[in-house]
Amino acid sequence: MFHRVFITAALSALVQDAALGQTVDSLAEAAVASNPSLEAMRSSERSIRVRAEVAGAWTDPMLGVEYSNVPVSSLGLPDHPMAGLQLKAQQVIRPPGWSRLQREAGALRADAQGFAIQEAENQLRAAVANTWWMLARTRLLKAITEEHLARVVELQGAAQARYATGTIGQHALLRLEVLRDQLRDDLGDFDRAEIELTAALDESLGRESGQRYETPPKVAPLPVPPEGDWLSLAEESRPLLHQIDAQRKAAEQSAAFSRVDSRPDLHVWLGYRLRTVQTPTDEGADLVSVGVGAPIPMGSARRGEGARRSFLEDASALSESLVSARNGITADMTGVMAGWNRAWTKESTYAQKLIPGAATTLEATQADFGVGRADFASLFEAEVALLQLERARIVAAIETHIHHVRATALLGTVPPQGGE
Repeated sequence: MFHRVFITAALSALVQDAALGQTVDSLAEAAVASNPSLEAMRSSERSIRVRAEVAGAWTDPMLGVEYSNVPVSSLGLPDHPMAGLQLKAQQVIRPPGWSRLQREAGALRADAQGFAIQEAENQLRAAVANTWWMLARTRLLKAITEEHLARVVELQGAAQARYATGTIGQHALLRLEVLRDQLRDDLGDFDRAEIELTAALDESLGRESGQRYETPPKVAPLPVPPEGDWLSLAEESRPLLHQIDAQRKAAEQSAAFSRVDSRPDLHVWLGYRLRTVQTPTDEGADLVSVGVGAPIPMGSARRGEGARRSFLEDASALSESLVSARNGITADMTGVMAGWNRAWTKESTYAQKLIPGAATTLEATQADFGVGRADFASLFEAEVALLQLERARIVAAIETHIHHVRATALLGTVPPQGGE
């Protein structure tokens, strides 16, 4: 019996999600597409990727022309045997691996930014969906409160007639009046909450205030998914974990680059000297010169080692952050599953047992009250009890969907559907 009820509820929820979930998804995707903060992050990622593509490029070669060793008196090349036109080319040669390591570190930083964007999109979708379901809950609670308010007004009419005949005392009218005013005040809270939640959706979607968002008139609970390896699922799909891992790899790659970058660069040059002087002892032959130079790595070695150690400390911290994030996902999913299971069980108990029993009790009490076999206090308590149970059922049903939203945000993907 329980399995049939479970499957029926699951199918009802899935059909409902097919009709209404698309609305939630479309709102979430619209928010992702129009959010200015996300667009700023996308621009930043494009900037990082462009810089990564050109990272590791060598400095430009130097070309020089020198008109040298000419007499001051004539400034002519033939007037001095050492005079000549010097052509020179010079290039800085980086250590092996210098370019590759710099490009790879830049690419990893760009990847980390890309995963950060995906995580921000993930959280924004969850925020929009959570707000939408809270709006649906507010409207459902308002609707059930209006129904009970109408019944309380009817009871006031019946109680007024009984009071006129002396059957009940004035306290009955006063209790109904207090309950009526309380329900009306609750409606004011629901109206305020609806305005606030609608404004939150307007802000997330970048729309003008006062937009209308459709919500379902009824909500079936969403079945609890079967137990699974949540951490493995999150490691595969959660952008946050990929972001931290990419940052860690970028720090390690930067450490490797710092070690290579601290090695001295070679400066290589080639010169060709054109000469025009011809003497009995010097035919004026052109001259070629080749040279290699390197700085003495005194301060650069210390700076490179300091940078390498700093990046390794960053990588170590990110490794710990990754462990902490994984533990947090596991703990949060445990809480979500416990809350989801409790909300599902509670809704099932209220919908199948408590509310039908309370409704039957109210009907019987109304019938007994009509023939004088039940007092007003019993009728009043039966009405209030049914109101509280119906409100609690709505809250529990919505909670199953909110837990689904939270689980999706934690895992980075939709959890498997329940229903067995």
